[in-house]
Amino acid sequence: MLLVPLMMVLAQAPVTEDLPRAGLFGAGFNMEPVSIGPMQAFTRHGSVQGASLSTGVQIDLGTRWALRIHLEGSGAAGTDVNFAEFGLAPGFLYRWRDSAEQRWVPYAGAGLKFGGVGASRGLLGLEAAAVTAMDFDWDDFDHHDADPDTETRFGTFPEVWAGVEWHPNRWFGLTFQGSYTFARLVHTNVHMFQERVGVRFSL
Repeated sequence: MLLVPLMMVLAQAPVTEDLPRAGLFGAGFNMEPVSIGPMQAFTRHGSVQGASLSTGVQIDLGTRWALRIHLEGSGAAGTDVNFAEFGLAPGFLYRWRDSAEQRWVPYAGAGLKFGGVGASRGLLGLEAAAVTAMDFDWDDFDHHDADPDTETRFGTFPEVWAGVEWHPNRWFGLTFQGSYTFARLVHTNVHMFQERVGVRFSL
């Protein structure tokens, strides 16, 4: 909750009048075909590490504010626990940007993720579900029952992120970002951290 007021204060900083939007032609349309990196999900009962992947676009709303829309997913598997999440994550970000030729552009933002999350019962501090051999009929392709040892939830989850863009020129760049997502699953708080490196093409 403190991030939004802070960003509003910082947004009052003067902007050079002739500062265009980002991109080769100043159109402010940025394509981010792939961002990848490690992730970690943890609760008070344990944690698990895995990988995270995203793709999306970023559209300038001005010289510093932008709308970010990403499709994201991550997964992790441990000895006794597993975790997965995915979703569409729109949000707004603010960039500390003062020049069209600026090489390093830090930013921060927040949004909502619309999607699903699933975690092994062990990660949630629950006893393993009682199953029988009939629950694991690997040869029956019409068997659609969910894994009894995994709890899932579909909904809306808050997400915040911060990072820096590196631009060797105005049409290409790399992004280095960390993000945090929170979900509540079976009365347990699940915290998700992702660190991604991505490529960007800007018009």
